[in-house]
Amino acid sequence: MAKHPPVTACGDSPNCVSTADTREKFQLAPLYIANDNVTFSAIVTHIAAMPRAEVVTSQDNYVHLRFTTKVLRFVDDVEVSLEGNQIALRSASRIGYYDFGANRQRAEVIRQRLTDAELITP
Repeated sequence: MAKHPPVTACGDSPNCVSTADTREKFQLAPLYIANDNVTFSAIVTHIAAMPRAEVVTSQDNYVHLRFTTKVLRFVDDVEVSLEGNQIALRSASRIGYYDFGANRQRAEVIRQRLTDAELITP
């Protein structure tokens, strides 16, 4: 297995959410794969199919995606990795201090898409 960067906690600006963060305003609830038949490739496919998403880097159990906002063309980074049965997810804005909840909303859309596809547990 290739070595990949870990999905990390957020910094101090409120434009990021992560399953690796324990602080309430940055924390995302853990995501767990639904069963042993779920592949990381299937997870990536569902996330990459979202509007304005582009895969930047993809390794065995790690992917970095770039999301571009529709109007102002701001770029947000999403990182996803799979360790055992747990999916780590981080969504963060590249610039600015506030994101008006955009990254949390994106993370919840990702969670819902993966739940609807029965790739993760509800």
